[in-house]
Amino acid sequence: MRITIALPVLNEESVLHDSVGRVLEAVRNLLSSDTVAVVVADNGSDDRTGEIGRQLAAAEPEVHYLRLEERGKGLAVFAAWSHAPADVYVFTDVDLAADLSALPDLVNAIRGGAGLSVGSRFHPASTVERSAGRQFYSHGYRSLLKAAFGTAVSDVPCGLKAISASVMAEIVPQVRDLGWFFDTELVVRSERAGFEVHEIPVRWCETPVPGRVSKVNAPKLAAEYLRQVLRLKRELK
Repeated sequence: MRITIALPVLNEESVLHDSVGRVLEAVRNLLSSDTVAVVVADNGSDDRTGEIGRQLAAAEPEVHYLRLEERGKGLAVFAAWSHAPADVYVFTDVDLAADLSALPDLVNAIRGGAGLSVGSRFHPASTVERSAGRQFYSHGYRSLLKAAFGTAVSDVPCGLKAISASVMAEIVPQVRDLGWFFDTELVVRSERAGFEVHEIPVRWCETPVPGRVSKVNAPKLAAEYLRQVLRLKRELK
């Protein structure tokens, strides 16, 4: 089976080499019978991310480096998935807060017929280490999505997901937001279209890395998410 793993990055020179190494290790140990492409989608970085990405692509046959001048997490994921056609499409955040031991379950859910599989920090079997502030926003967003869309998915924005080729062909082109809301819209639209969605337990640990600055401004992102939720709710009527 062909699997494409998107790794969206923006100014990640401090973690990119290590993160790609960890992804390759997981792929070789856990998905050894599959053909896997790891696509580093550089979202307009202005540090050494591009240099490191090109070096990794030259050294590792599974790694592809893709440079984008326009920024947007969703844009990067979509470009990476489009770059390497596959049977299963995965994306993970570059900080790898979601442990990659979940990869086989994530992929096997798609093999078994699911349209989308989502890592869930709310799954009873998950173990989670994160700040109280992040947990507060996560619970609030979960409640908002439940009220707005009636979604059965407990952790829509978790940064580890996989989709089928059918969802890639049918649903991804419908997703309008190419920023942070991309994967929320992807989940909601997939669920509304009748695709089966599986939630996968994860080991989640947000470990600060010296020299790395998080791209997430939680209050600003919360306001943007609310705006996008209202927009999507209008469209789905």
